[in-house]
Amino acid sequence: VIAFPKEYRQWAHVKSALIGPQHAAFATEGGIHHIYANDKAMEGYRTGKFPDGAIIVYDLLETKETGGVTLEGPQRRVDVMVKESSRYRETGGWGFASFRGDNRTEGALTAERQTACFNCHAKRKDRDSVFSEFRK
Repeated sequence: VIAFPKEYRQWAHVKSALIGPQHAAFATEGGIHHIYANDKAMEGYRTGKFPDGAIIVYDLLETKETGGVTLEGPQRRVDVMVKESSRYRETGGWGFASFRGDNRTEGALTAERQTACFNCHAKRKDRDSVFSEFRK
């Protein structure tokens, strides 16, 4: 079981993105995406190979508009990738969790969902299955 990384907002901020209403996946992915990395994950961003202990957090927030300004709204979910090569052999050494809304305890994914996450991330095998790149 992957624990909710309570201090992730104090880690390095990798980058942010905004998925707007014109995007095909807006219903489930729409909003502001912030990506955070712990120190070990930052090593992976520098080298392209993420060591065991690397944790990457994908923080997805809804948006709200106020007077032409797009602001962060409620949290949709917090997705977590944890590198533990021996524990997650079947998924390239990565374990995945997803915490919905304000939930901080129930992030476990079924084996099928773990595999689905990995199959998508495997498209970036050249970057150790990590889509994001550190914005310098």
